[in-house]
Amino acid sequence: MSNELQNGGSMKKTDWIKIILVVSLLGNVALFKNQERDNRRQELKYELLNSAIYRDLGQLETTIQYQVDNNWENEALVTQKLDDAIDSVILNHAMEGDDNKEDLLWSLYEYLNEFKYGDEISGVSLNDNQRADYIYLGERLRSSGWMYNVGYDRNWNNFASKIEDLVTES
Repeated sequence: MSNELQNGGSMKKTDWIKIILVVSLLGNVALFKNQERDNRRQELKYELLNSAIYRDLGQLETTIQYQVDNNWENEALVTQKLDDAIDSVILNHAMEGDDNKEDLLWSLYEYLNEFKYGDEISGVSLNDNQRADYIYLGERLRSSGWMYNVGYDRNWNNFASKIEDLVTES
């Protein structure tokens, strides 16, 4: 009879071990899924924020070129597009939690902000030096790959490389 109790008790230990393993496995799967969902949410955030910067810098480059081609008929568009780009960078910077990425975005903000002339958006009248600065900015944007309708890469390293190309004088 004591053999039956021992076998029964031993069986219960095995059952408990199996139950613990199954619960542990299910817990790990749930944690993995949650981590995967958080990673995807983070990727989507970057995709949205980075795409806004790509779009705004591409539109800025196109707008500068359009003004050059059309004798600066609407200079205010250039300053508006610059403000849009700066706003996108500020938003992305505010949403960022990684210090290295924040620093890079801040360098982009500082670079773009150098081209800002006053706080006016409408009724802007640029002088020849300011126009030359915007032409230079358009060339820098183009040479760094920030052009409209070119598409963009979701990879942070490629995004960061384009920012570094833009803000680093060659």
